[in-house]
Amino acid sequence: MEELDIKELFKYFIKKIWVVFIITFLVVGLGTLYSLYIKIPMYKSTTSVILANDQTITQSDLTLYQKLINTYTQIVTSKNVLNKTISDLNLSYNYDELKKHVSVSALTDTEIITISVTDESSTKARDISENIADNFSKEVYKIYDLTNVSVLDKAEVSDTPYNYNIVKEEIIYSAAGVLLGFAYLFLLYYFDRNVKNKEEVEEKLQLPIMGSVRDCSKELKNKNNKDKILLSDFPRSGFVEDVKTIRTNLDFSGMDKKINKLLITSSIPGEGKSFISSNLAISIAQNNKKVLLLDCDLRKGVVHRKFNIKNIGLSNLIAKKDIDNISSYINSTNINNLDVITRGIVPPNPSELLNSNTFKVILKKLEEMYDFIILDGTPITNLPDSLIVSGLVDKTLIVSTIGYTPLELLKNTKKSLDNVNASLAGVIVNKVPVSKSGYYYSSYKYE
Repeated sequence: MEELDIKELFKYFIKKIWVVFIITFLVVGLGTLYSLYIKIPMYKSTTSVILANDQTITQSDLTLYQKLINTYTQIVTSKNVLNKTISDLNLSYNYDELKKHVSVSALTDTEIITISVTDESSTKARDISENIADNFSKEVYKIYDLTNVSVLDKAEVSDTPYNYNIVKEEIIYSAAGVLLGFAYLFLLYYFDRNVKNKEEVEEKLQLPIMGSVRDCSKELKNKNNKDKILLSDFPRSGFVEDVKTIRTNLDFSGMDKKINKLLITSSIPGEGKSFISSNLAISIAQNNKKVLLLDCDLRKGVVHRKFNIKNIGLSNLIAKKDIDNISSYINSTNINNLDVITRGIVPPNPSELLNSNTFKVILKKLEEMYDFIILDGTPITNLPDSLIVSGLVDKTLIVSTIGYTPLELLKNTKKSLDNVNASLAGVIVNKVPVSKSGYYYSSYKYE
């Protein structure tokens, strides 16, 4: 059984507490509808009888009566008694149905038996209870030749259903809703195999975390353009510091060997590798280095949309082997020191193009022209493209996303890269929930 992180589980519960409220609301609502419109009101009427005699009763008689109590309670619900009641009152019940509506109990250390009857009609419940008591007395006389059964309390007509208690039921429904809600969240958390936090990534992959990028979905949504480049469009965002941290960590990780070609990949689409690639390229360019962002995702690359550039790029360059005119495929941007080569048209054979000698020559020539090259690759799962490119670069970074990346696929991504002897720089954890401390840091930084 996988060990649970109580702290993370608590955070998960707090984040998803709205689910508990919704489930509780639904349970209470459905329960209330059931109580008011579906549940059948039942009335209960009770007759008490005592086993006694007009004659003087000795101690041995009392002992005998108490021993016979259990026998008497069985006689109450016997076929002779209940069938006689059905006949007397012309009931629509058969014996088994009526027996379900009758309950018999004996008061401890007494000779008193209570006969309770439930029914949709309060008057019918009273009549049945009284009739059963009368027939029970006659049956005892028939069996034991005794007249020791007397009515102690007559049955009465009840004004209110015994099975209705709205306050109590609402409390039960609310408690059930809360328990069901938390149970549902627990199951979601326990069986959720997606990445939950950066500590889990570091532990499972045994790779350093090169940086964590806070979730900036709201900022992108406010701009109504998911392809916006946050670093240049939101210079005061806390996201800027996250990207700078990645840049700094890369500098330190490359102290022994200079890094000037970096592949950024992921396990599956939608993890934000192009978002990270574009912003990291901007950050490095702002650090007075000549940077090229090379879109090596020849299948679904989006770099041209992020920078609003015409999409004639790498695939066209490789296919035409137009190396002498390589500069015509390079696009300048409004960011100083940053150029871009887009993916180009989608070719029928992307992996073959990336594995060609032409691409290796192109990459070698570009390396002479720039201080730093960031290659935005394809996801690893089911595609060979980034595995091919990983052998041509200095380091490879893997992007994973909180609550989105399946942990097993992330481990498979690392394994696949290890199998081709890729040099892994580490992992970037994307879309980390912004904590209060994150907001505090941003306000301190800029105010």
